This record gives sequence, C-alpha cells and structure tokens, in this order.
Amino acid sequence: MARERLSQQPGLPEVFSEVLSDFADLFRKELNLARAELSSNMSAKLRGTIWFSLAGVLALAALALLLGAAVAWITTFGISLQVAFMIVAAGVVVLAAIAYLAGRTEAKGELAPRRTINQVKQDIETTKEQLT
Repeated sequence: MARERLSQQPGLPEVFSEVLSDFADLFRKELNLARAELSSNMSAKLRGTIWFSLAGVLALAALALLLGAAVAWITTFGISLQVAFMIVAAGVVVLAAIAYLAGRTEAKGELAPRRTINQVKQDIETTKEQLT
C-alpha cells in the first residue's frame, strides 16, 4: 500500500518540469498582458494627442479674435496701434511660457507597463522559491 502511494507521487524531475511549464505559461500570459497594457496606454496617449490638437486649433482661432479685440480696446485709450500690438504680444508670450511649462509637465507620463513588469518580477521570485 505504501509503495503504491510512493510510486504514484511524482518525482523531482516531474515536479521540476511541471514548475517550469507553469512558469513558461505564466510568463506567456504576462507578456500578453504587457502587450495589452502597452497598447491601451498608447491608445490613450493617441486619443489625448488628437483631442489636444483639436483644442489647439480651436484655441488659435479664438485667440486671434481675442487678441484683435484686445488691440482694438487698448487703442481706445489713445495708445498707438503699434504699441497696443506690442503690449498684447508681451502678454501672449507670458501665457505661451506658462502653457509650455504645463504641457511639459503633463507629457512626462510613462508608457512602460509598470504593473506587468512588477508582476513578472514577482512571478520569477515565486518560481525561484518553488524550485528551492
């Protein structure tokens, strides 16, 4: 009876092979997850870029109208047209610098699939623990 139970239990090579097979399967699944996560991140970035571009075009049109109105308003105070344009241009430069700094901060988002990378590291550690 005891011999039958011993002969039915898998040996070390079988267990080792099974662990490696499970690890390979898990690694393949993690790679698929990384691809899906990276694709999702890229799609979100692309959609954001398209919306950002559309907003930029519309903002340019609105800005041109507002700047023209600002120049016209400044000239009502008896300031020459050239000086009014200079005043408005200086204001636009300040706003452009602020927008550039804000955009640079936002664009620093990471594309790498960090969660998947951490999960693969954990899987490797778990496999190492099972093999020892």
